[in-house]
Amino acid sequence: MRILRGLVIAGCVIGCSALAFAQKSFELVQPVDVYLRSARIALQTNPPEFNRAIQNLDIARANYPENHEVHFLMGTIWAEKDEIDSMVASYELSKSLATPKQWEKEAKELDKLYESLWIKRLEDAVKLFNQADSLASLADTITDPALADSTRKNAGIVRGMSQNKLRQCVLLRPLEFRAYSVRGLIHQRRGDVDSTIADLAKAETLFHRYEFVDSTTDWYDSTVFFAGPTGSPTEAYKEFEKKYKKLTDEKRSRYRNILSALGSAYYDQEQWGNTIAIYRRYHQLDPANINTIVTIADCFSRLDNEQEAYKWYELVVRQDPNSKDTWYNMGIFFYNNAIRLQDSLAKYDKTLLANAGDNVAKTSYIGFLRQSFENFARGIPNLRKVVELDKKDDETWRLLGIAYYSIASQLTEVETRFTQADRDAILTDIRTLIENHVGVAPEQSALWEESREMLLAAAENNPDNMGICRMMKVTLARLNRPDELQEWAPKCP
Repeated sequence: MRILRGLVIAGCVIGCSALAFAQKSFELVQPVDVYLRSARIALQTNPPEFNRAIQNLDIARANYPENHEVHFLMGTIWAEKDEIDSMVASYELSKSLATPKQWEKEAKELDKLYESLWIKRLEDAVKLFNQADSLASLADTITDPALADSTRKNAGIVRGMSQNKLRQCVLLRPLEFRAYSVRGLIHQRRGDVDSTIADLAKAETLFHRYEFVDSTTDWYDSTVFFAGPTGSPTEAYKEFEKKYKKLTDEKRSRYRNILSALGSAYYDQEQWGNTIAIYRRYHQLDPANINTIVTIADCFSRLDNEQEAYKWYELVVRQDPNSKDTWYNMGIFFYNNAIRLQDSLAKYDKTLLANAGDNVAKTSYIGFLRQSFENFARGIPNLRKVVELDKKDDETWRLLGIAYYSIASQLTEVETRFTQADRDAILTDIRTLIENHVGVAPEQSALWEESREMLLAAAENNPDNMGICRMMKVTLARLNRPDELQEWAPKCP
């Protein structure tokens, strides 16, 4: 009897399970409106019953996957829960399933929702961005290494929070430039140059497309906007400028900030051509910004285009006559050209010594000699401006000493080696150059005296420099100063 009763119980269990399964399998699926209504009722309770609403919509999505209202209501739940990624995915799916007419009403509601969510996240992202910068600045003032590292780490965490907010901004409004521009600055702070350029270039392109209604022009090609060495505005630029002037001050400021950051990113990545293209445009919009002009000049110099670099350096000193570094760069431009010409002079000098009748070599020698004089003469005023601004710049004093020494030496060479006819033809031009640029009488004695003064100033801060010492000895011999020469002789035997 015990065995039979056990079998009866076992059979009951198996039978009951099968019956339950059969009931579940044959349960009828409700119309979609039933699930939608149940989900809406759950959301209207206080507080909302999110789980019950989601359960109803999950069943509806499984059985009515092409119903756009189900996905739209699911997106609304994610919006209430502030889960932006899921919200956008649900709304996008709903849009893809709805007809244009069905979506027309929802679109208006979503525009307002997306706008409010986007504004809030952008504001939060900017606040976090500024907080991170403040923490990074604070870390630089902390003397305790451990505390400084901890503060920098916190700055990095806050930047990550800002970055996530901006990622959501891009999801909400992928064609709005501001989130890209702020995110580009975060990448820049983190040293991620490729991502910086990608985001800032995107921001700049979107700004053009939606503020100027123009997405066809290659804005990175400097020949579109500017012509000539220093960038004379083309008709394309003039049209752009008209639109730019109609923007609000806030938008103009935002655009300049994008250009400045993008140009800086290109510069950090040593993309000199792109840097020039961006900063040329920035210069036209803000001609008083000295840093922009200096950067353009520097980029031309790095591209070995010293002629263009010099033209931009000239723009700098017009606006900032006390820019010592710029005066130096302008001076060294001519100084280096003159020194390079010395090699050419030496080459033709050997030919002349070997064959005094070689007229081609003589003509070339005279041509290079004139160019050398001109470059030294034009470089000297710029280098003198440097030492006017900084009396202790011993390197510039040394360069000035070499320049005067070279001019005086070459003048002596002309007067001693050429015939009277050749000498008169050469010296006429050279003396004019010296008077126009150097500012002293074009006689050897005056030039040797200037050489002495410059070399003395250079030697004050560089007493062990053998080059200065040797030039000083030659200079003093030319000036017939035996007492001074005797003092210098032991310094560089």
